[in-house]
Parts: sequence; C-alpha cells; structure tokens
Amino acid sequence: MQILENVYLVGSGKIGLSHPFDCHIYLIDGDEELALIDSGAGVDVELVLSNIEKDGFDPQRITRILLTHHHADHSGGSRKIKQATSARVCIHREGAPFVEDGDEKKMGLAVAKRSGLYSPGYTFPPCGVDSLIEDKEVISVGKSKLTAIHTPGHSKDSLCFYMEDDDFRALFSGDVVFFEGKIGLLNRSGSNLEDYRENFSKIASLSFDALLPGHNLFVLRGGMQHVETAALALQQLSPPPNFI
Repeated sequence: MQILENVYLVGSGKIGLSHPFDCHIYLIDGDEELALIDSGAGVDVELVLSNIEKDGFDPQRITRILLTHHHADHSGGSRKIKQATSARVCIHREGAPFVEDGDEKKMGLAVAKRSGLYSPGYTFPPCGVDSLIEDKEVISVGKSKLTAIHTPGHSKDSLCFYMEDDDFRALFSGDVVFFEGKIGLLNRSGSNLEDYRENFSKIASLSFDALLPGHNLFVLRGGMQHVETAALALQQLSPPPNFI
C-alpha cells in the first residue's frame, strides 16, 4: 500500500495487512534497491512478501532490513525474510545480542506474553545480524538516504530513521514516539524515562513532514507537531501519555 512517493506499507497487524502481532512494516523504494523498516513478528512472512509483490516489487531486490529495535513484533520476521531474499539484517549494537540469541526473558518477550501481547505459543526466530548501525550513520537505499538516530527511551537500542527524499522529509520513529505525542515507555529493563529526556532532542530538533511510527496512526503532513507535543511534555512534571 503506497503511502508516499517512495514509501509503502507492506505489513501491519493494526489494519489487518499482515499478522496481528506485526508492527507497521515499511518498504523503501530507492529505484536500484529496496529496504524494509522492521520485519514484523515472523508468524506469516509469506503474507508480507506477497504484499510487496502486489505493490509491484520483487522481494529479491530487498538488500537491507533496518530494525528500529529488537522487540519481537519488529524483528521476529528477520530470519525468514533474510532467507527468502538474502537481505542484510541491520540493527544498533545494543540490540544485536537479543536478535541473535532469541532469549525470551532477556528480550522482554516473556513478560509481553504474560501481558497478552503475544499468544503463549509464539516463539521468536533468532537471526544473525549482518551490520551494526551507528548513531548518525547515513544509509543509502538506492537514490534514497536515511540517517539513523539512536534514541534510547523505549529500549536501549531504539533507532529512528530520518529520510530526506527530494523536497519531502519523513521520520520512521519505531516505538519511540507516536501520533498525538504519545511515547512507548515500558515497565521493563531497558526502557526508562531518563533516556527519553536525554535523547529526545535528537529528533525534536529535526524538521519533517511525515511521522511514520511502528504502530497506530501515521501522518503524512504535520508530523513534527506530534514530536513537539512529546518534547514539551518531557520538560514538564508529568510525562507524555503512554502508547502501551
């Protein structure tokens, strides 16, 4: 489903585009090559690949899977997509051990199951990581360029990806910030408000049109105002409202 000139939504449990466990999965069309932002939970990868084909793309052209963080709904599809396409799996160094080991307790999947976010029978498919993404690293996807912004808060490895494409700018925010300025603060190790306060200015200082988060509504115009709402709340006594 095309949402911007060079951006497609190819998976989303929220709107029934793919398995209910999946986050929003975005495809970047850089002409010469393709890249995915996140890979979903990995329960029905075939449906995600089918969506890509229905949008007119050959999945074999996917060269990278850029993970916003290691949580299962964002990274669980990496192994099967990598096997199907030979794409390189890329994530921040803080998240790589979780994706590679697949330890449910360490990655927070066990508590997520207890909280009803996954079925008891779901298992995370561990996946080798091919590349570690650094803060401020510029990643070329054909003609498109994305800047990785390490933004801990939701998790220690959280990355946002800032894309400048001609005169249009977009922020893929993962689970860092959502529509209406909500944040993704979790009651678990690796997620804390202090990291939000220390790092949120990295994205609040940007200028962009579209805000493309990992869940819920995305906006194609005026995306900056939602980030500004969260940034203002982080300066007050009461934190921003929580998405979870």
